[in-house]
Amino acid sequence: MQASATYQEILTQVAAWQDALHAVSAKQADVQRLWQAGAYDSIVVTGCGSTHYLSMIAANLLQTHTGVAARAVPAAELLFNPESIYLRRGRTLLVAISRSALTSETIQAAQQFVDQQRGEVVVISCYGDRPLNQPAALNLFAEQGQEESVAQTRSFSAMLVMAEQLAVLLGEGALRASLLTGAGQAWVENALLIAHPFADPKRFQRYFYLGSGARYGLACEAMLKMKEMSLTHAEAFHTLEFRHGPKSMVDAETVVVGLLSENAASAERAVLDEMKALGATTFTIGTQAESDYRLPEASSLVFALPILQSLAYHRATLKGLDPDRPRNLDQVVQLSALG
Repeated sequence: MQASATYQEILTQVAAWQDALHAVSAKQADVQRLWQAGAYDSIVVTGCGSTHYLSMIAANLLQTHTGVAARAVPAAELLFNPESIYLRRGRTLLVAISRSALTSETIQAAQQFVDQQRGEVVVISCYGDRPLNQPAALNLFAEQGQEESVAQTRSFSAMLVMAEQLAVLLGEGALRASLLTGAGQAWVENALLIAHPFADPKRFQRYFYLGSGARYGLACEAMLKMKEMSLTHAEAFHTLEFRHGPKSMVDAETVVVGLLSENAASAERAVLDEMKALGATTFTIGTQAESDYRLPEASSLVFALPILQSLAYHRATLKGLDPDRPRNLDQVVQLSALG
């Protein structure tokens, strides 16, 4: 039986990571000139669906590295509620993220931003010749991230690498050396094996993904993948917030995945231990030695994605669903008149 496109896209994403690194490296001087000339007072990062969750990660990293206030907002909010998002004075850098560079709300939000002369637009995508690229002062795109499947896997990983590198470049003035190409492929192949036992639809009925800081965006993306591909109840929470009500949902049919952070790993691990005592099956992903699955590199969040993506993929196939074509979804949201 031929493997699905989703399986192949998860398995081959290391090439997309490399392409993403090259994409930012090739535009390094342009990025620095734009940042220095802009004298930005704020950063807004936007997207839709998966790329909104990626914008949450990117905003966290951009503020952490640059010290400039950054926030993530769905593109439709920029269109309909701009006064609650943009500063009344000062210049804003808008980072618009879209796998296809065809997402209707994102295109219109970026064009509106430019028309109102609020600042400049940086686009992160897997294409460089589509409508979203036109209002951009700078385009970062990784063509190796392009994919056939509706649910984003390889593309999300590639765009995450570009967002990470952009944040580091703006904050530190130089790209950080990376070991992504070293352990990457072996890690991805292992991730497909790791995830399989946790996907059993006969044992598990609900999934919770917990993360703090930038990892909360990863948790949200993992939640979306599980819903899209496998039509399974899944939710994401800030790790310690899970103790304040949501843990009432935990039982023996529950999987709780903890994405351990550098700053709060001990407290986060305690939450996972508490959920295990309540009957949940739990596992943690992090850079710490005590993590159940220790990431091979600390400088990139991208290594957490293959396990999370594989979990949704296996769950879908075990339920007899097509992970390549989730129910009710189209790959590209066509341009429409949103007003």
